[in-house]
Amino acid sequence: MDAVPEEYRNDKENHAVLATLYEGIKMTDDGLNKAFEKNGLQKFGKVGDKFDPNLHEALFEYPDEKMEPGTLGQVMKVGFTLKGRTIRSAEVGIIKKA
Repeated sequence: MDAVPEEYRNDKENHAVLATLYEGIKMTDDGLNKAFEKNGLQKFGKVGDKFDPNLHEALFEYPDEKMEPGTLGQVMKVGFTLKGRTIRSAEVGIIKKA
């Protein structure tokens, strides 16, 4: 979803095929996420969240003066919980002190 540039997502005049494809994928993603949540499956792992070794798998650390150390700076793969239990850890990059 993030691979489609923001300016092309709704440009149905100049990039009709790309805008329509994006709209279809977005609708499918929304429906799938709604079905997951209905059955107790939830995504987690957002940039800025506090690192928790029970939920996150740290792949690397890097300095960033704009963000607080010990928080998630990049999310490579989101994690999932099923009815409160972690079934896949989020793979993340952690902010360290500069």
